[in-house]
Amino acid sequence: MAGASRRREQTLSQLANKATWLLVMILFSALVAACTGFLTSLDGTPPSKALLQAGAAFGSTAILCLAAVPAIHQLRKHR
Repeated sequence: MAGASRRREQTLSQLANKATWLLVMILFSALVAACTGFLTSLDGTPPSKALLQAGAAFGSTAILCLAAVPAIHQLRKHR
């Protein structure tokens, strides 16, 4: 019974770890998007275009962050 409890704790710990990293990726992507939108609006661009560029920055940053995780796992396996 103690083995099952320990496995459950490890699984919950891994899930919490993944959720934390996902939150960090989303917040980092939001920061990049906010900076992009702010800098674009300073240039005199209409708000609709600045928002569109901020959304593109958020999406591309999120994809890069999510793609980096499997790459890092593969690099760690080959050590």
